[in-house]
Amino acid sequence: MDGLYVRNVSNNPIKQKREKKRLAKLEKAGRLVKGVEIPEGALAGDPDKQVGAKGYAAKYYYVDIDYVCRGCGRKGVWTAAQQKRYFEVQKGNIYNEPAWCYECHAERMKKKEEAQDRQQNE
Repeated sequence: MDGLYVRNVSNNPIKQKREKKRLAKLEKAGRLVKGVEIPEGALAGDPDKQVGAKGYAAKYYYVDIDYVCRGCGRKGVWTAAQQKRYFEVQKGNIYNEPAWCYECHAERMKKKEEAQDRQQNE
């Protein structure tokens, strides 16, 4: 249990023991990342694999994020698994948030590539 973050409960040794027991239970269940408690149903993150995630910006867990596409206006969900892949495997910017659905993003990138091709051919 060394290295666990024990919040300052009180000076009462019984309450301190209870808090340590609670944290040990969370750690065993995989709901404790670097001393930060992960909410029920959230996906644990690994701040060491994130780019620019030193200190307060680190993502210790991921939850689904609802958003509205700027292109078509449809509602979408950026799932916790997609976020984990983006931030930890693809090394995406830790401050990015979803703005475009997959179809609109693909269309924008296609137009961008076509514009670059035209520019190079001129």
